[in-house]
Amino acid sequence: MCGILGYIGNKELDSGKIRKILSLMYNRGPDHQAIRKFKFYKKNIYLFSSRLKIVDRLKRSNQPMSFENYTIIFNGEIYNHNDLKKIIISKGMKLSTNSDTEIILKMYALFKSNCVNYFEGMWSFAIYNSKTYEVFLSRDRMGEKPLFFFKKNNNIYFGSQTIYLRALADNYNSLNEKKIFSYLKYGFKSMEQEPQSFFKGIFKIDSGTNLLIDRNCNIKSEKFWKPSIKENNKLNETKCISLIKENFNKKIKEICSSKLKIGLSLSGGIDSNFLLGFFTKNLGNNINTYSIIDEDKRYNEENLIDYASKFHNVKNKKIYLSPKKNYLERLKNLTKYHDKPISTISYFVQSLIYERMNKDKIKICISGNGADELFAGYYHHYILYYNSLKKNVEKKNFSNQWNSYIFPILRRQEYKNLNKKNIESFFKFFNDDGLHQKNIKKFKEKFFTNNLLKNKMLNELLIQTMPLALLEDDLNSMYYSIENRSPFLNNKLISLAFKIPTNFLMKNSFNKYLLRMSAKNYIGDNVRLNREKKGFNASFYSLFSLKNKSLKDWFFDSGSPIFNYVKRQKFIDTFKKNNFADLDQQRLFNFCSTKVFLENIKSQ
Repeated sequence: MCGILGYIGNKELDSGKIRKILSLMYNRGPDHQAIRKFKFYKKNIYLFSSRLKIVDRLKRSNQPMSFENYTIIFNGEIYNHNDLKKIIISKGMKLSTNSDTEIILKMYALFKSNCVNYFEGMWSFAIYNSKTYEVFLSRDRMGEKPLFFFKKNNNIYFGSQTIYLRALADNYNSLNEKKIFSYLKYGFKSMEQEPQSFFKGIFKIDSGTNLLIDRNCNIKSEKFWKPSIKENNKLNETKCISLIKENFNKKIKEICSSKLKIGLSLSGGIDSNFLLGFFTKNLGNNINTYSIIDEDKRYNEENLIDYASKFHNVKNKKIYLSPKKNYLERLKNLTKYHDKPISTISYFVQSLIYERMNKDKIKICISGNGADELFAGYYHHYILYYNSLKKNVEKKNFSNQWNSYIFPILRRQEYKNLNKKNIESFFKFFNDDGLHQKNIKKFKEKFFTNNLLKNKMLNELLIQTMPLALLEDDLNSMYYSIENRSPFLNNKLISLAFKIPTNFLMKNSFNKYLLRMSAKNYIGDNVRLNREKKGFNASFYSLFSLKNKSLKDWFFDSGSPIFNYVKRQKFIDTFKKNNFADLDQQRLFNFCSTKVFLENIKSQ
């Protein structure tokens, strides 16, 4: 895992700027830093690398790495690199390292842009060809590794984080106000609807995409992957369960086998326990688990966490939330690194786990990203599943089970009607009369398929939730120099998930039904058969006490740029009503996070 950054243009970078850039990149790769400069005609090309040593930790695998006329900077892991070695050797090429960086470089030399079709893993990389003066950029299928792009005044910048690009572009800080308003009004689900970042002109390269930049700085984009969504009705339930188990027994070893310390964020839910179960069965219990404990009963899963750690015989370290701690200072530091608002309370408290892992010298963390989106894990999925059933007897049986097991634990009113086909994707956190801009664009769901449930799952996987989860996870983990891996997002499991007939996904009113059945004997039944989904979340009041005078003064500071977006008096009036339920607590956090972000930019 590394930080990468590139520049193409007429500027010469002085040593002071280079040192500043490398300092910004240090967290992503504290083990080795270097740059390479190339020149053609009047243009300069700079490639920056900041390496976190995971695979082949010897200096021979440092970056930028060159082979013949190709030079690469790379962030990520290619899990099937041992298989790819055989292809390279069969073509008469020699390998001088055991690194996946060299694998990418030589596969590109052999197959050019088609090389990415051979890769299993996560990546963002750039390869410069000193003969053709071309730069090839690629981002993995699901976008696990970030890659941002910026073109300004015939200068091209690309890299792992927006803050690198902005620093290289002379501290560029032109805000994308449309994105700020969208986030304040619609929250986290709006953040990855469009490729633009919180800064004008800086955008993410889409997942599963290659870019080729020629010698004249013309840019050609190619989408090399999208998921197949055709159901295979020949698959029965037994076969689906068998294929999931077969996939995970193989992939957990491929993705998680390492001599380095591995950590896991453990909740009381099925996703993290599924990972832990397959890990301990295949790789032993050499894994450290970490958990957030909130005193708020809505989010507290301590009893299930204790049960799981005992069942798997693994160590568990708990982090207890308390508003007595100075979380505001933490929010300021983390937001500065993210170079954007922290999108939710969940991703803020997630950083506490990475901090503890870092103290324990954990280098690799695995997470359950993708399980909800691939196997139907959210409460609103029940409604869409019900409306996808064809037979009345199936609907009746499901409705009876849902009324018995799910309805009593639902908190949100909008999820309590099974006949409601149109699920609202974007909750309003601020109304127009509370913001200084009206008619803020409301995003529509993309159409993938007529299947209501799978269309929603694909929107969440590709647009609404997963891209943001992966970005936040990447930034949080790299802030503490930890590589995060998401085993559920392996290419073959994604392909399998959308072949599965819909009627197996939430059978017997169990969300993620097939994962639960696949995990028999891998997970204790107290977790495996528990229907309540609390999610990885926390209460705003477990972090921030507005009885604290200094916090309250900061909260309502009239000089803050946040009030260029939010109508201050309207917000104060709402606050005085003290009417903050779940969504309102998220609104408070969104407000704080945006306020911190804007104040950071103002002070630069």
